Amino acid sequence: MHQVYNIEQNFSYQASIEDKIFLKELSEQQSFSETDFLKSHKNRNLLVNEFIELKSDCKKLTTRLHISYEYKNSPFGKALIMNSKYGVCGLAFCDHINEEIALADMMSRWPSATYSAENIFSDLEFKSVLDQTTKINLCLIGSPLQLQVWSALLKIPAGKVTNYKTLAKHIGKPKAVRAIATAIGRNPLCWLIPCHRVLRTNGELGGYHWGLKVKKAMLRFESI
Repeated sequence: MHQVYNIEQNFSYQASIEDKIFLKELSEQQSFSETDFLKSHKNRNLLVNEFIELKSDCKKLTTRLHISYEYKNSPFGKALIMNSKYGVCGLAFCDHINEEIALADMMSRWPSATYSAENIFSDLEFKSVLDQTTKINLCLIGSPLQLQVWSALLKIPAGKVTNYKTLAKHIGKPKAVRAIATAIGRNPLCWLIPCHRVLRTNGELGGYHWGLKVKKAMLRFESI
């Protein structure tokens, strides 16, 4: 038993070392700088993915908003996707927590909305949503700061990463790094709005609302 424990410990240690090397190389070679953010203002395809159309803040409409939801399989584990008449408004991953907790978490963001479990997308349609190979509408519901942060995240291309400090500077709030990190953590559309592309300044993963295992999987998926 003791020998098995050592093997598992060694495997875990080796995986940890490999993760650190991967993240170090990613943060050094694929960094999306403040200058890149400024350049993205001039490039529509970087500012907003051509397959995504952002809707305005729908917060005032939540009292009469109906949201349908379903669970789908994804490359990053079980996914919870939520949709309203304005567009896709929620995407979460449930492997770090169970499905019921993930659903309660997402519902708490729009407590005045009504909900129902429905078939929203076929498997093929859901894959095209994740791959962003078909036009979709995203309905963002949040505070002004949250909307500002989430919109900025869309400027970071796949395969690139930035850090909390750079993102805070870009949106004109260099001293609000903690508030920026909180807004990132409240992103209701993970993967589609790529909060997983934000690391700590030292290249470490930082946090991720749906689990660091999911964040690592997303970064590795995009680096292939």
